Amino acid sequence: MLDECDELADYKIAEYIINVHREKSVMYTPPYSTAQLLRYIRFARTLSPRITVESQAVLVRYYQKLRQGDSVGGNNSAYRITVRQLESLVRLSEALARVHCDDEVRPVYIR
Repeated sequence: MLDECDELADYKIAEYIINVHREKSVMYTPPYSTAQLLRYIRFARTLSPRITVESQAVLVRYYQKLRQGDSVGGNNSAYRITVRQLESLVRLSEALARVHCDDEVRPVYIR
């Protein structure tokens, strides 16, 4: 995951953060209650999404792509990509499936 520079997005984020700290007295009404969020999180944790064959192919392809980018000579910004990063991709993909209450890890969650 890269933190790409985008002048407009950076401006909006900075403006929002500064306003939150400046106007602490302004109350925000969240769309869901704390109880509703806790119930959703409890349910999402019960899911054990399975990696589909299509998703497996996408994970392998992305891992290979990361490894190839890491081995390019003279690339000072590259980090050593190891199996741990692949395991992290799997866990993040499973977590996104849970967020969407999905029983399967779909390629969109990997991308």
